[in-house]
Amino acid sequence: MPCLAAVWLCSLTAAGHDRACAVRAWLARTSDAERARLGLPWDPFDGYRLPSAATIHRFLQAVDDDPPSAADGDSGQEAQPAAVQAESVTGERVAPTSAVALDGKTSRHAKRADGSRVHLVGVATHGEGRLLGQIEVDAKTNETTVFRRPLRPLELTNVMVTTDALHTARANLDWLVTAKHAHYLAVVKRNQPTLRAVLAALPWADVPTGAVTRESGHGRAETRTIKAATVRHVDFPHTLQAIRIHRWRREKGKRPSRETVYAITSLAFEQAGPALLAGFARHHWHIEDRQHHVRDVTFGEDASTSRTGRAPATLAIFRGAVINALRAAGYRHIPEGRRDHVTTALNLHGFP
Repeated sequence: MPCLAAVWLCSLTAAGHDRACAVRAWLARTSDAERARLGLPWDPFDGYRLPSAATIHRFLQAVDDDPPSAADGDSGQEAQPAAVQAESVTGERVAPTSAVALDGKTSRHAKRADGSRVHLVGVATHGEGRLLGQIEVDAKTNETTVFRRPLRPLELTNVMVTTDALHTARANLDWLVTAKHAHYLAVVKRNQPTLRAVLAALPWADVPTGAVTRESGHGRAETRTIKAATVRHVDFPHTLQAIRIHRWRREKGKRPSRETVYAITSLAFEQAGPALLAGFARHHWHIEDRQHHVRDVTFGEDASTSRTGRAPATLAIFRGAVINALRAAGYRHIPEGRRDHVTTALNLHGFP
Protein backbone atom coordinates (compact mmCIF):
# COMPACT_ATOMS: atom_id res chain seq x y z
CA MET A 1 0.00 0.00 0.00
CA PRO A 2 2.70 2.60 0.83
CA CYS A 3 4.48 1.68 -2.39
CA LEU A 4 1.38 2.20 -4.53
CA ALA A 5 0.61 5.44 -2.69
CA ALA A 6 4.11 6.67 -3.54
CA VAL A 7 3.63 5.68 -7.19
CA TRP A 8 0.36 7.60 -7.47
CA LEU A 9 1.70 10.67 -5.68
CA CYS A 10 4.86 10.99 -7.76
CA SER A 11 3.23 10.20 -11.09
CA LEU A 12 0.40 12.69 -10.50
CA THR A 13 3.02 15.32 -9.78
CA ALA A 14 4.42 14.92 -13.29
CA ALA A 15 2.30 16.76 -15.86
CA GLY A 16 0.10 14.58 -18.04
CA HIS A 17 -0.19 11.55 -15.76
CA ASP A 18 -3.74 11.76 -14.43
CA ARG A 19 -5.07 8.25 -15.21
CA ALA A 20 -4.06 4.73 -14.19
CA CYS A 21 -2.72 3.89 -17.66
CA ALA A 22 -0.58 7.05 -17.64
CA VAL A 23 0.66 6.24 -14.14
CA ARG A 24 1.76 2.83 -15.38
CA ALA A 25 3.53 4.47 -18.35
CA TRP A 26 5.34 6.87 -16.00
CA LEU A 27 6.39 3.96 -13.80
CA ALA A 28 7.75 2.04 -16.81
CA ARG A 29 10.12 4.94 -17.56
CA THR A 30 11.62 5.07 -14.07
CA SER A 31 15.16 3.88 -13.39
CA ASP A 32 16.13 1.05 -11.02
CA ALA A 33 17.33 3.63 -8.50
CA GLU A 34 13.96 5.39 -8.59
CA ARG A 35 12.09 2.10 -8.27
CA ALA A 36 14.13 1.29 -5.19
CA ARG A 37 13.21 4.67 -3.69
CA LEU A 38 9.54 3.96 -4.41
CA GLY A 39 9.81 0.65 -2.56
CA LEU A 40 8.82 -1.61 -5.45
CA PRO A 41 9.26 -5.35 -4.78
CA TRP A 42 12.51 -6.89 -6.04
CA ASP A 43 12.68 -10.18 -7.90
CA PRO A 44 16.23 -11.69 -8.19
CA PHE A 45 15.41 -13.07 -11.65
CA ASP A 46 13.31 -10.32 -13.21
CA GLY A 47 14.40 -7.25 -11.25
CA TYR A 48 11.88 -4.77 -9.87
CA ARG A 49 8.28 -5.89 -10.34
CA LEU A 50 5.96 -3.22 -11.71
CA PRO A 51 2.26 -3.31 -10.79
CA SER A 52 -0.19 -3.54 -13.67
CA ALA A 53 -2.54 -0.70 -14.58
CA ALA A 54 -5.40 -2.75 -13.07
CA THR A 55 -3.54 -3.08 -9.76
CA ILE A 56 -2.73 0.62 -9.76
CA HIS A 57 -6.40 1.41 -10.29
CA ARG A 58 -7.65 -1.08 -7.66
CA PHE A 59 -5.45 0.59 -5.08
CA LEU A 60 -7.73 3.64 -5.22
CA GLN A 61 -10.57 1.58 -3.72
CA ALA A 62 -8.58 0.69 -0.61
CA VAL A 63 -7.62 4.17 0.65
CA ASP A 64 -9.65 5.76 3.43
CA ASP A 65 -10.36 9.45 4.03
CA ASP A 66 -6.99 10.11 5.68
CA PRO A 67 -4.08 10.82 3.31
CA PRO A 68 -1.69 7.85 3.08
CA SER A 69 1.56 8.29 5.01
CA ALA A 70 3.55 7.91 1.81
CA ALA A 71 1.84 11.01 0.47
CA ASP A 72 3.87 13.11 2.89
CA GLY A 73 7.24 11.63 1.87
CA ASP A 74 9.98 12.33 4.37
CA SER A 75 9.98 16.09 4.04
CA GLY A 76 9.16 16.50 7.72
CA GLN A 77 6.54 19.16 6.93
CA GLU A 78 3.30 18.95 8.85
CA ALA A 79 -0.02 20.31 7.68
CA GLN A 80 -0.63 23.18 10.04
CA PRO A 81 -2.85 26.24 9.67
CA ALA A 82 -0.99 29.18 8.15
CA ALA A 83 -0.28 32.17 10.34
CA VAL A 84 -2.32 35.33 9.88
CA GLN A 85 -1.56 38.85 10.97
CA ALA A 86 -3.35 39.61 14.22
CA GLU A 87 -4.35 42.97 15.59
CA SER A 88 -3.09 44.18 18.95
CA VAL A 89 -5.19 42.99 21.88
CA THR A 90 -5.75 43.98 25.43
CA GLY A 91 -6.33 42.06 28.63
CA GLU A 92 -6.56 38.29 28.44
CA ARG A 93 -8.25 38.21 25.04
CA VAL A 94 -5.99 36.96 22.26
CA ALA A 95 -6.48 37.28 18.52
CA PRO A 96 -6.43 34.09 16.42
CA THR A 97 -2.98 32.99 15.33
CA SER A 98 -4.12 31.22 12.17
CA ALA A 99 -7.21 30.47 10.09
CA VAL A 100 -8.69 27.58 8.14
CA ALA A 101 -11.69 27.28 5.84
CA LEU A 102 -14.12 24.36 5.65
CA ASP A 103 -16.06 23.92 2.43
CA GLY A 104 -17.58 21.26 0.20
CA LYS A 105 -16.93 20.35 -3.43
CA THR A 106 -18.90 18.21 -5.87
CA SER A 107 -17.13 16.19 -8.56
CA ARG A 108 -19.72 16.79 -11.25
CA HIS A 109 -18.92 13.92 -13.59
CA ALA A 110 -18.02 11.31 -10.97
CA LYS A 111 -21.11 9.35 -9.99
CA ARG A 112 -21.78 6.48 -7.62
CA ALA A 113 -23.59 3.30 -8.54
CA ASP A 114 -26.91 4.82 -7.44
CA GLY A 115 -26.40 7.81 -9.74
CA SER A 116 -25.56 10.34 -7.00
CA ARG A 117 -22.60 12.63 -7.43
CA VAL A 118 -19.44 12.32 -5.36
CA HIS A 119 -19.25 15.12 -2.80
CA LEU A 120 -16.17 15.98 -0.73
CA VAL A 121 -15.73 18.20 2.33
CA GLY A 122 -12.25 19.59 2.95
CA VAL A 123 -10.33 21.91 5.24
CA ALA A 124 -7.65 24.26 3.88
CA THR A 125 -5.54 27.05 5.31
CA HIS A 126 -6.19 30.68 4.58
CA GLY A 127 -3.41 32.19 2.52
CA GLU A 128 -1.65 29.40 0.67
CA GLY A 129 -4.74 27.17 0.58
CA ARG A 130 -2.92 24.11 1.94
CA LEU A 131 -5.25 21.10 2.18
CA LEU A 132 -5.28 19.78 5.77
CA GLY A 133 -7.93 17.11 5.50
CA GLN A 134 -10.81 15.85 3.39
CA ILE A 135 -13.63 13.33 3.64
CA GLU A 136 -16.26 11.98 1.27
CA VAL A 137 -19.86 12.71 2.18
CA ASP A 138 -22.20 9.74 1.98
CA ALA A 139 -24.98 9.99 -0.58
CA LYS A 140 -27.65 9.87 2.14
CA THR A 141 -26.19 12.59 4.38
CA ASN A 142 -25.18 16.21 3.96
CA GLU A 143 -22.22 18.41 4.85
CA THR A 144 -23.65 19.57 8.17
CA THR A 145 -23.70 16.08 9.68
CA VAL A 146 -20.00 15.51 8.91
CA PHE A 147 -18.82 18.95 10.02
CA ARG A 148 -16.69 17.58 12.87
CA ARG A 149 -14.93 14.72 11.06
CA PRO A 150 -12.36 16.69 9.01
CA LEU A 151 -11.78 19.13 11.90
CA ARG A 152 -11.41 16.62 14.73
CA PRO A 153 -7.79 15.53 13.97
CA LEU A 154 -6.54 19.15 13.70
CA GLU A 155 -5.07 21.25 16.48
CA LEU A 156 -7.43 24.24 16.44
CA THR A 157 -6.74 26.00 19.72
CA ASN A 158 -7.03 29.74 19.07
CA VAL A 159 -7.54 29.09 15.34
CA MET A 160 -10.23 30.85 13.30
CA VAL A 161 -12.51 28.47 11.38
CA THR A 162 -14.55 30.04 8.59
CA THR A 163 -17.58 28.35 7.04
CA ASP A 164 -20.37 29.14 4.62
CA ALA A 165 -24.03 29.41 5.59
CA LEU A 166 -24.67 25.67 5.32
CA HIS A 167 -22.59 25.01 8.45
CA THR A 168 -24.11 27.73 10.61
CA ALA A 169 -25.63 25.23 13.03
CA ARG A 170 -25.79 25.57 16.82
CA ALA A 171 -24.38 22.18 17.76
CA ASN A 172 -21.41 22.37 15.39
CA LEU A 173 -20.34 25.91 16.31
CA ASP A 174 -20.76 25.16 20.02
CA TRP A 175 -18.55 22.04 19.61
CA LEU A 176 -15.96 24.12 17.77
CA VAL A 177 -15.59 26.56 20.67
CA THR A 178 -16.03 24.26 23.66
CA ALA A 179 -14.29 21.08 22.45
CA LYS A 180 -11.67 22.43 20.01
CA HIS A 181 -11.11 25.83 21.70
CA ALA A 182 -11.33 27.47 18.29
CA HIS A 183 -13.09 30.59 16.98
CA TYR A 184 -15.62 30.79 14.19
CA LEU A 185 -16.84 33.21 11.56
CA ALA A 186 -20.05 31.85 10.06
CA VAL A 187 -22.20 33.34 7.30
CA VAL A 188 -25.92 33.63 8.06
CA LYS A 189 -28.44 33.23 5.24
CA ARG A 190 -32.06 32.20 4.93
CA ASN A 191 -31.45 28.69 6.25
CA GLN A 192 -31.37 30.47 9.65
CA PRO A 193 -34.34 32.83 9.12
CA THR A 194 -34.77 33.93 12.74
CA LEU A 195 -31.09 34.69 13.24
CA ARG A 196 -30.86 36.51 9.91
CA ALA A 197 -33.87 38.65 10.78
CA VAL A 198 -32.27 39.62 14.09
CA LEU A 199 -29.03 40.59 12.37
CA ALA A 200 -30.79 42.54 9.62
CA ALA A 201 -32.79 44.49 12.23
CA LEU A 202 -29.73 45.78 14.05
CA PRO A 203 -29.26 49.59 13.79
CA TRP A 204 -26.53 49.35 11.17
CA ALA A 205 -27.00 52.99 10.16
CA ASP A 206 -25.59 53.96 13.55
CA VAL A 207 -22.59 51.63 13.28
CA PRO A 208 -19.50 53.27 11.78
CA THR A 209 -17.88 51.67 8.75
CA GLY A 210 -15.02 49.54 9.96
CA ALA A 211 -13.18 48.72 6.75
CA VAL A 212 -13.47 49.25 3.00
CA THR A 213 -11.60 47.12 0.45
CA ARG A 214 -11.48 47.51 -3.31
CA GLU A 215 -10.32 45.02 -5.91
CA SER A 216 -10.26 45.06 -9.69
CA GLY A 217 -9.05 42.77 -12.41
CA HIS A 218 -10.20 40.46 -15.21
CA GLY A 219 -12.92 42.92 -16.19
CA ARG A 220 -14.42 43.06 -12.71
CA ALA A 221 -14.35 45.71 -9.98
CA GLU A 222 -15.61 45.05 -6.46
CA THR A 223 -15.93 47.19 -3.34
CA ARG A 224 -16.63 45.64 0.07
CA THR A 225 -17.77 47.65 3.07
CA ILE A 226 -17.80 45.93 6.45
CA LYS A 227 -19.40 46.91 9.73
CA ALA A 228 -19.10 44.97 12.99
CA ALA A 229 -21.14 45.42 16.15
CA THR A 230 -20.83 43.86 19.58
CA VAL A 231 -23.99 41.90 20.44
CA ARG A 232 -25.11 40.28 23.67
CA HIS A 233 -28.70 39.31 22.92
CA VAL A 234 -28.19 37.08 19.86
CA ASP A 235 -29.44 33.61 20.74
CA PHE A 236 -26.59 31.64 19.20
CA PRO A 237 -23.72 29.85 20.98
CA HIS A 238 -20.72 32.03 21.82
CA THR A 239 -21.65 34.85 19.41
CA LEU A 240 -19.98 38.10 20.44
CA GLN A 241 -20.07 40.17 17.25
CA ALA A 242 -22.44 40.58 14.32
CA ILE A 243 -21.02 41.47 10.92
CA ARG A 244 -22.53 43.10 7.86
CA ILE A 245 -20.66 43.00 4.56
CA HIS A 246 -21.99 45.08 1.69
CA ARG A 247 -20.61 44.18 -1.74
CA TRP A 248 -20.85 46.34 -4.84
CA ARG A 249 -19.70 44.59 -8.00
CA ARG A 250 -19.37 45.62 -11.61
CA GLU A 251 -18.43 43.21 -14.37
CA LYS A 252 -17.73 44.07 -17.97
CA GLY A 253 -20.89 43.76 -20.04
CA LYS A 254 -23.16 43.41 -17.00
CA ARG A 255 -25.17 45.77 -14.83
CA PRO A 256 -23.66 46.61 -11.41
CA SER A 257 -24.92 44.40 -8.56
CA ARG A 258 -25.22 44.87 -4.82
CA GLU A 259 -25.32 42.22 -2.12
CA THR A 260 -25.54 42.33 1.67
CA VAL A 261 -24.17 39.41 3.66
CA TYR A 262 -24.50 38.89 7.40
CA ALA A 263 -22.21 36.82 9.61
CA ILE A 264 -21.50 36.08 13.25
CA THR A 265 -18.28 35.42 15.10
CA SER A 266 -17.16 34.18 18.49
CA LEU A 267 -14.45 36.85 18.58
CA ALA A 268 -14.89 39.92 20.75
CA PHE A 269 -13.98 43.37 19.41
CA GLU A 270 -10.79 43.31 21.52
CA GLN A 271 -9.72 40.16 19.65
CA ALA A 272 -10.62 41.21 16.11
CA GLY A 273 -11.76 44.50 14.69
CA PRO A 274 -13.60 44.97 11.39
CA ALA A 275 -10.44 44.98 9.26
CA LEU A 276 -9.30 41.59 10.53
CA LEU A 277 -12.81 40.15 10.23
CA ALA A 278 -13.01 41.41 6.64
CA GLY A 279 -9.79 39.56 5.89
CA PHE A 280 -11.11 36.33 7.39
CA ALA A 281 -14.33 36.58 5.36
CA ARG A 282 -12.47 37.29 2.12
CA HIS A 283 -9.77 34.65 2.63
CA HIS A 284 -12.36 31.93 3.21
CA TRP A 285 -12.53 31.58 -0.57
CA HIS A 286 -8.86 30.58 -0.79
CA ILE A 287 -10.07 26.99 -0.46
CA GLU A 288 -12.02 27.54 -3.69
CA ASP A 289 -9.32 29.46 -5.57
CA ARG A 290 -6.24 27.54 -4.47
CA GLN A 291 -7.60 24.02 -4.04
CA HIS A 292 -10.91 23.35 -5.80
CA HIS A 293 -10.26 25.53 -8.86
CA VAL A 294 -6.73 24.21 -9.32
CA ARG A 295 -7.85 20.59 -9.06
CA ASP A 296 -10.57 21.20 -11.64
CA VAL A 297 -8.49 23.17 -14.15
CA THR A 298 -5.03 21.63 -13.77
CA PHE A 299 -5.96 18.04 -12.89
CA GLY A 300 -9.35 17.85 -14.62
CA GLU A 301 -11.05 16.69 -11.43
CA ASP A 302 -14.47 18.10 -12.27
CA ALA A 303 -14.40 16.51 -15.73
CA SER A 304 -13.11 13.15 -14.52
CA THR A 305 -15.54 10.27 -15.00
CA SER A 306 -13.76 8.00 -12.52
CA ARG A 307 -16.62 6.52 -10.54
CA THR A 308 -15.59 3.14 -9.12
CA GLY A 309 -15.90 2.96 -5.34
CA ARG A 310 -13.64 5.44 -3.57
CA ALA A 311 -11.51 6.31 -6.60
CA PRO A 312 -12.76 9.94 -6.98
CA ALA A 313 -12.19 10.77 -3.30
CA THR A 314 -8.78 9.08 -3.24
CA LEU A 315 -7.61 10.90 -6.36
CA ALA A 316 -8.70 14.19 -4.79
CA ILE A 317 -6.50 13.42 -1.76
CA PHE A 318 -3.46 12.86 -3.95
CA ARG A 319 -4.13 15.96 -6.05
CA GLY A 320 -4.31 18.02 -2.88
CA ALA A 321 -1.04 16.51 -1.66
CA VAL A 322 0.67 17.44 -4.94
CA ILE A 323 -0.62 21.02 -4.72
CA ASN A 324 0.61 21.24 -1.11
CA ALA A 325 4.09 20.03 -2.04
CA LEU A 326 4.47 22.35 -5.03
CA ARG A 327 3.27 25.38 -3.05
CA ALA A 328 5.70 24.50 -0.24
CA ALA A 329 8.46 24.37 -2.87
CA GLY A 330 7.67 27.95 -3.84
CA TYR A 331 5.56 27.44 -6.97
CA ARG A 332 2.81 29.95 -7.49
CA HIS A 333 1.48 28.24 -10.61
CA ILE A 334 0.84 24.51 -10.22
CA PRO A 335 1.09 23.62 -13.97
CA GLU A 336 4.60 25.04 -14.04
CA GLY A 337 5.56 22.98 -11.01
CA ARG A 338 4.21 19.79 -12.59
CA ARG A 339 6.21 20.41 -15.77
CA ASP A 340 9.37 20.99 -13.74
CA HIS A 341 9.00 17.67 -11.89
CA VAL A 342 8.38 15.16 -14.65
CA THR A 343 11.61 13.37 -13.66
CA THR A 344 12.24 14.77 -10.17
CA ALA A 345 8.94 14.12 -8.38
CA LEU A 346 10.59 11.83 -5.82
CA ASN A 347 12.93 14.63 -4.78
CA LEU A 348 10.02 17.05 -4.38
CA HIS A 349 8.23 14.73 -1.96
CA GLY A 350 11.37 13.84 -0.02
CA PHE A 351 11.66 10.14 -0.78
CA PRO A 352 15.09 8.85 0.37
